[in-house]
Amino acid sequence: MSWAGPAGGGVVLVFPGGHCSAATPLGADLYTDMGFRVLTFSRPGYGRTRVGALTAAEFVPAVAEVCDGLGIGAATATVGISFGGLQAVHVAVALAHLAPRLVLHSCAPSTLPYPDTRLEAAAGPLGFSPLTQGLTWRAIRSLTSSDRGLRLMMSTLSKLPVDSWWEKWTPADRASARATFAGMGSGSGFVTDLRQGAADRSDYRQTVLRSVPCPTLVTASRHDGGVSFVHAEDFVRTVPRAQLIDTNGAMPLLLAGTRPSSGVPSYPRLRRCLANGRLPQDAGSCAVANSSRGMLDDQLICG
Repeated sequence: MSWAGPAGGGVVLVFPGGHCSAATPLGADLYTDMGFRVLTFSRPGYGRTRVGALTAAEFVPAVAEVCDGLGIGAATATVGISFGGLQAVHVAVALAHLAPRLVLHSCAPSTLPYPDTRLEAAAGPLGFSPLTQGLTWRAIRSLTSSDRGLRLMMSTLSKLPVDSWWEKWTPADRASARATFAGMGSGSGFVTDLRQGAADRSDYRQTVLRSVPCPTLVTASRHDGGVSFVHAEDFVRTVPRAQLIDTNGAMPLLLAGTRPSSGVPSYPRLRRCLANGRLPQDAGSCAVANSSRGMLDDQLICG
């Protein structure tokens, strides 16, 4: 796990996605910039979390134990990113004091299986198994060390033509993306993620999602080439008190970075939605109501 942000800030728990550990730089600044203290967990099989192939449900007691040991009696919100969304959902269901608000950024699986295509589902265990992932990530880091290779890699994560957003990336944006890839690794966690995202667990995931008791903010982009937008729509249909913001970004929000220059046209609107006390009243809208209360500081209002 890792800490980031001011010592006196409200605590936000973050569960990163596939191929990511607590050490992977992946958007904590979205929350630390607003004054929150971010506690990021490495999920089972990632980083130093060597607890075996625990499912998201089975890992919940460990999350509770860590928070108790750190003296965290309550958190401001729990956040899931990509594959980490399932862990965040289980925390919200089982540990209400740690998740009075739930935020899901570009998350999958929903009740729908993930990966989205049969090719991706078949290729994942081959390229990112515990035996092969080291070679795969060395190749990816070598590829992304050049601008040409980074452009090629990032183009696979967006449905938009690469020419429509690549030139908007600053040197800092490109360095940030390289740092993210450099901090990635699949360990044994990714194959566990794939099992939990399978079609035969759809009914189970639906039951868990319908049990989420807290207000939930879902962010996603229709242009995301890594996670289909249908998952965000499914979350909003299934989670009782969920609202959706389409970020309209070229790719996953947190991989793109949280700076306005990084291909996320709705960045200012998203920040206001996170910082204000109200969410859009209709799914998919990015209208922001005026409020002096922070969504995470006070109350997330879901229509």
